[in-house]
Amino acid sequence: MAILLASVASVGTLGIAYAQTGFTVATDNTEYSTGEDITVSGNVGRTPTGQPLLIQVYNPNGAVYRFDQVTVESDGSYTYTFRVGGNLGVSGEYEVRVSYAGATANTTFDFTSSTTGGWRTATLVIDGADEHDILYQITGGSLTSLTGDSETATITAGITANNAGQLMLQLPRDIVDAIDANGDDLDYIVFVDELETTADDDFGADTRTLTIDFEAGSEQVDIVGTTMIPEFGAIAAIVLAVAIVGIIVATTRYSKFSFLPKM
Repeated sequence: MAILLASVASVGTLGIAYAQTGFTVATDNTEYSTGEDITVSGNVGRTPTGQPLLIQVYNPNGAVYRFDQVTVESDGSYTYTFRVGGNLGVSGEYEVRVSYAGATANTTFDFTSSTTGGWRTATLVIDGADEHDILYQITGGSLTSLTGDSETATITAGITANNAGQLMLQLPRDIVDAIDANGDDLDYIVFVDELETTADDDFGADTRTLTIDFEAGSEQVDIVGTTMIPEFGAIAAIVLAVAIVGIIVATTRYSKFSFLPKM
């Protein structure tokens, strides 16, 4: 009898441990902005009991933003999708807390409240020094870096792609463009992880908006145009400076000589 009770207690203990260690929760991205869907998913790590899962979302001020019940599937999985907005939808870090059969799990995500229709601002760093604000949107992942090389007129976007998604960039023509010698538009040449692909381009008058598809696991997007500021690269600038100094020195040295005929 004692052995049987010990066995039952052991099974009960293992069940609780499994519920604690197998209970998972995650969001489909780490950063969101106004208008974007936020999907929470995971597994309760045990055989469902028929009761719903409780989900709570807290905003950066600690206020309860969402309090809801979610159906748990027969395999223990669950999914919940919502959007952040309204007066309580402030910018900052949000906590997602889920509870089921006495076990809890939590995760966090960052949210940016925006009045620009979901567009965020990234800093484009050209030649390691020249900085410009670029508006962007991304689904399925996050943008980690944005750099430019003026000599090749190439923008390189570093991304973390948890799922297949899209990267949208608003590229001002006075910063970067793809045009021919007559000033007519050319298509940007686009690569995702060094494989050439196509991009949707609205060919806007002042700003061209590109939409680029990528697969889960993608890490880099390269956008090749024909012009990018600064017009002179670092080497060209040095050569120009040396030439100017040379002209000044030569003018000073030979100004005392006169080549006009004597009267």
